[in-house]
Amino acid sequence: MSVKLTSRRTRALLVFTLLWFLHAGVGAQAQTKARIGVLLPELGRAQSQSLKGLQEELKRLGYVERQNLTVETRNTKGDRSALRPAADDLVKRKVDAIFTTGTRATTAAAAASGEIPIIFVHPGDPAAAGMVKSMSEPPRNLTGIAGFSVEKTGKRLALFKELIPELREVHIFFDSNNNFSRDNFVLAQSAAKTLGLAVIEHGVKSADELKSTLASLRVTPGAALFHVPDDLVEGEGEFVFATARQKKLPSMFNEESWAILGATAAYGPSYLDMGRRAGAMIGRILKDPKTALPVIQRAEKFDFIVNYRTANFMGMKLPPAVLKRADKIIR
Repeated sequence: MSVKLTSRRTRALLVFTLLWFLHAGVGAQAQTKARIGVLLPELGRAQSQSLKGLQEELKRLGYVERQNLTVETRNTKGDRSALRPAADDLVKRKVDAIFTTGTRATTAAAAASGEIPIIFVHPGDPAAAGMVKSMSEPPRNLTGIAGFSVEKTGKRLALFKELIPELREVHIFFDSNNNFSRDNFVLAQSAAKTLGLAVIEHGVKSADELKSTLASLRVTPGAALFHVPDDLVEGEGEFVFATARQKKLPSMFNEESWAILGATAAYGPSYLDMGRRAGAMIGRILKDPKTALPVIQRAEKFDFIVNYRTANFMGMKLPPAVLKRADKIIR
């Protein structure tokens, strides 16, 4: 009798163990199905912070790379022609969603697939950048977090004036061939008028003209550089900061990366926070692929960064009260 009972218990235990292993195997198999693609035009400060936020949020939601999440990353390292082939490759990999940063990477991903959810992080206005026809009618597979940083032009200029109380005039360089850049200039011009600041317009048509104009610039007391989003100026960032440093000309830009490179200050959307919110969107998609994509959202957190090292080199004395409001001080 004892032998039979033991045998029954043994068989029951074996059946239970087998069922447990089968269940665990199915669960593990299901876990490995989460796969996202990441398409980057380069890996600068903005992209690295966006990725950090994305990873932090996905981890918080229970998605850990090499455990239950596979991440296919394609960084084209500044090669614009490589973006579309990289996007096509991610589509072939059958990823569940594609995370992108910036206009060109997002446009390439959207051209590669009209079905796979694409979640972007973008500093500006997606409609103005040509990524979507309008904010109210985005493509069915495209959404993300947008900074609308141009709308913060007035706030950025006001912060600059608080940081430099003696500020009287701002030099603004922009690509005169670019309508988007000219619109940004007009907006900054209006904000400056409200604050009682004079604006010196520098519409240039080439990198050479930008360099020669800036190099020959005569700096007067109370003058500074104010940046409006513009590819031509940003493409010559190193020259701009080196020349501004030499002339002891303070500058205000629109992203943290520029402050790190040498701008006196910057005010713009937090890429870390935008990455986290994009991660929340992707987590929602992974949980329920059939759910409708959330609408494009606006950035909520903006960071004020001061490069104290640059200011100190120029002999500037920054107001302590304003420094206390900075989210980050580079020393």
